[in-house]
Amino acid sequence: MRVLLFWLGFGCLSYCAYTIGMEHLNQSYDNWVFENHIAGRQDVSVASFLRERTPLGFLVKGSPSASSEPPTGADQPALPPPPQDAVLGRIEIGRLHLSAMVREGVDANTLSTSVGHVPSTALPGHLGNFALAAHRDTLFRALKDIKADDVITFQTENQTFTYKVHDTHIVKPTDVAVLRSDGHEALTLITCYPFYYVGSAPNRFIVRANLVSETEPLSR
Repeated sequence: MRVLLFWLGFGCLSYCAYTIGMEHLNQSYDNWVFENHIAGRQDVSVASFLRERTPLGFLVKGSPSASSEPPTGADQPALPPPPQDAVLGRIEIGRLHLSAMVREGVDANTLSTSVGHVPSTALPGHLGNFALAAHRDTLFRALKDIKADDVITFQTENQTFTYKVHDTHIVKPTDVAVLRSDGHEALTLITCYPFYYVGSAPNRFIVRANLVSETEPLSR
């Protein structure tokens, strides 16, 4: 019985370490790619990340290729909806020391490492409700301390959107009204509630914020 309990405890600790490690690794990689894209560098990959940001570069063959400039032209094609799991940008709440990369989708795989954008909702820069979700015990844990008038920023590769928290409330998981648009540019954050509940939480914690400013798109 002692041996069984030992291995059971070891397995639980290993799983927790793996989950936390994968979340940290994915967030680090996404942040690195995001910063490089902002700087105009497009030739980024897992291999170049390992070479430049980890001691594991010796495992990667070849050398980094020269930075490539993004294509130019007067006419740019209309952007399609973002594909599943695509990196959209970075959300930050300075007072809560919250900073996390945001990907498209809210499936289990996406939410295991990132904040997810609810696909049925608007994107920043467009009229509508920009809704984001994340787990209460990882990336959105800090929302337990959020207050009215807190400032939230969302940064894409060429724009920054600034929101101010309007209110918070608690709803049932079936209450999809929180995703509706009131015709203005708004941000909604969603996570499970209560924050310290053991097991599948029965409610959802909602943060509503209104857009207060946005930067002009950067020209490259």
